[in-house]
Amino acid sequence: MGDKVRLEKDMKRIVGATEKMQKLLGDLLDLSRVGRLINKPEYVPFNALVSDVIELLHGRITQGGITMVVQDALPTVQVDRQRFFEVLQNLIDNAAKFMGDQPVPKIEIGQRGEINEMPVFFVRDNGIGIAPEFTEKIFGLFDKLNAQTEGTGIGLTLVKRIIEFHGGQIWVESKVGEGATFFFTVPNGIDPDMKSG
Repeated sequence: MGDKVRLEKDMKRIVGATEKMQKLLGDLLDLSRVGRLINKPEYVPFNALVSDVIELLHGRITQGGITMVVQDALPTVQVDRQRFFEVLQNLIDNAAKFMGDQPVPKIEIGQRGEINEMPVFFVRDNGIGIAPEFTEKIFGLFDKLNAQTEGTGIGLTLVKRIIEFHGGQIWVESKVGEGATFFFTVPNGIDPDMKSG
C-alpha cells in the first residue's frame, strides 16, 4: 500500500512539473514572438479592453473579494488588441495574487495625465507592495520575488516587451505594505516601423 501511495505522489509531481514546463515554454514562445509576429493594430476603447480582462479574471477577483474600480471614459488606443489584453491580464492578475491579508482588497485602473502626448495608464492595488530595490528587477526574465507563488516569472518581462514594442514604457511605484502602482504609456497612434509579418 505504501508503494502505491508513493507512486501516486510521484506521478502527481511529474504531471505538475510537466504542466509547469509546458506553461514556461508557452510563455517563452510568446516572448520570442514579440517584435516579430503581431496582429494588425486596431483602435480599441481602453474601457472595453479592461472589461474583457476583468470578465476573464472574474473567478480570481471574486474569490479574493477584490473591489474593482475603473475610471470611466478612458481614451481609445491603437494597439495589437490581443497583446494588450495580455498586458492587462498580467497586471490585474498579479495585483490580485499579491494582496496578502489586505482586509479590503482593491484594484484601480485609470489614466493619470500624459507623457509626450501619450496617455499614462495605471493599475493600482493596495496589496503587499514591492521593496524599492526590487522595482526594476521584477521586469527581468525569470525574476520572481517569491519562488512559492504560481507563475513562470516571465509575465512582467512579456508585459514590458509588448509595451515597449508599441513605443510605450512601463514603471512601478510602490512601498512595502502599501500596494503597488504600475504605470504605462501607450501611443494613440502606431509607429510606422510597426508592421506585421
